Amino acid sequence: MTRLLRLHGDGGWAEQIERCRSSIARSDYHGVDRLLRLYAGMGSLNDVILQSGGVAPAEDNEQFDALRTDAWERAHVLARSKAGANGE
Repeated sequence: MTRLLRLHGDGGWAEQIERCRSSIARSDYHGVDRLLRLYAGMGSLNDVILQSGGVAPAEDNEQFDALRTDAWERAHVLARSKAGANGE
């Protein structure tokens, strides 16, 4: 996701996702929580459409959408795993 975001000039989202990824890689659960919050509400990661020169390239957006969905699903698995380990 970060590569595609940067390719289309959206470094802000790329940096937020990279911080979450880095935290998760260090087994810091807060990265999971932060990532899931990026998907909530108006103006969220769910609303991102990649554009270049006013054009939204279909192939890049389809790939980004698949990656975005996969990241959300993986984060939910980690969140459920954490909740189960805590007896929630």
